Amino acid sequence: MPTRSPLTSEQRAAATTTANRAFIVAAPGSGKTTVAAERFGVIRYDTPTDLRRILALSFTRSARGELAARIRRRWGSGALSWPHQALTLDTLHCEILAFLLRRQVISWMGDHTELTVLDTWRGQTGARWMSKEMDYRRIAVLHGTTVGSHGVKITRPDYNIGAKRHFEEHLAAGRCTHTEVRQIIAAVLRRAELRMEVAKYLTATTKAIIVDEVFDANELDLELVRLAASARISTTVIGDPWQALYDFRGARPELVPQLVEHEGFESFPVSASFRFETPAMIGIAELARAHRPIALDVTNDATECNVVLAHRWDNLWTGPDCILPLSFGRLDNQTDAAIALLLDRLVQGHFGHAAIYADEAAALLGLEPDIVRAEGALLGAVLETLRPATTQAATAAITALRAVLRLLGSPRQLRRMPEAGEAVQLVLQRQLVVVW
Repeated sequence: MPTRSPLTSEQRAAATTTANRAFIVAAPGSGKTTVAAERFGVIRYDTPTDLRRILALSFTRSARGELAARIRRRWGSGALSWPHQALTLDTLHCEILAFLLRRQVISWMGDHTELTVLDTWRGQTGARWMSKEMDYRRIAVLHGTTVGSHGVKITRPDYNIGAKRHFEEHLAAGRCTHTEVRQIIAAVLRRAELRMEVAKYLTATTKAIIVDEVFDANELDLELVRLAASARISTTVIGDPWQALYDFRGARPELVPQLVEHEGFESFPVSASFRFETPAMIGIAELARAHRPIALDVTNDATECNVVLAHRWDNLWTGPDCILPLSFGRLDNQTDAAIALLLDRLVQGHFGHAAIYADEAAALLGLEPDIVRAEGALLGAVLETLRPATTQAATAAITALRAVLRLLGSPRQLRRMPEAGEAVQLVLQRQLVVVW
């Protein structure tokens, strides 16, 4: 087993606590994931006679991958040998639903017990971008113990299916998205007799859960945490309310303190930050967290800045050429996703880490992020075609992207977009040339 890495006294106290319900309150840059990985091993090797699994949980595939890598780095590759796992919360939802279907606790249309779970309805029959003004969308519901559908008012724009026929054809084919999985699990947890089945399953299979970045949790995620804690499963939640992705999956950070108080979690602060090194940075961070005003130095020379922030991604892309934004923003279609992978190649080359939304872009195109990065030279060749910074070069890049996606194994086809939309894509691609 690798040598134990040095921890601060706060990190050590949090990672090694014997509390069955622990809330680790970690400041930005204080090593949340380090503490999560340490705690995983502490519990994992504490009682070797208990053969139930330890679950390390996070909310995005990239965060799950980072957490798994930290666990292996700290405790060795065997730390995540079966049955121990690092999962996203969405994967755990799917696992619970599959258990309920196999046990016939509930039934799916067409009597499916194995489902194809998509990230989005985009590209599927009947799916379209629907705004609040477009009335109703279909959602999955439980009628008794049978999965069905219902129409509800649209409260936020997204890709949805409005027609009952199309929606139920997908369900009957055993096809849904993570949204429908969450809807059914939420319905299950509202029913006492069904909730008990989930509690029995978790108790039988799971010794402990460790939830990293808990302030990204939505109401369903927190209800599962509550269920695990009430079932006497060792439950650790780790997070910083200042770093919550408030729009992500319907995050409800304001509910975390309520969970901690009502379920009797013991709190462990981890306050020493490794992110802020200079006295000025430390002082600014302390003022910000104390809700006190901050005055920053003003400069007209962007080259004096190590990091540049803006309210919108567009503001960064229209800034000086020395600024490399980490994203174009929301991925509205598969062409957006393909261009995001080009940007990821660029960001990886400059900074050694992924562009924002890169993993989501790969998923939208039906690709594995690790494969995309392993074959990065293919995307690098596409970037080379953009060097002339002309419309012709951008058009050639679109053609080259299609070919690269096929080589990488994407089942998706980049459709030719309407004229206005394609013009926007060409502009975005030309922007890549500025920093390439």
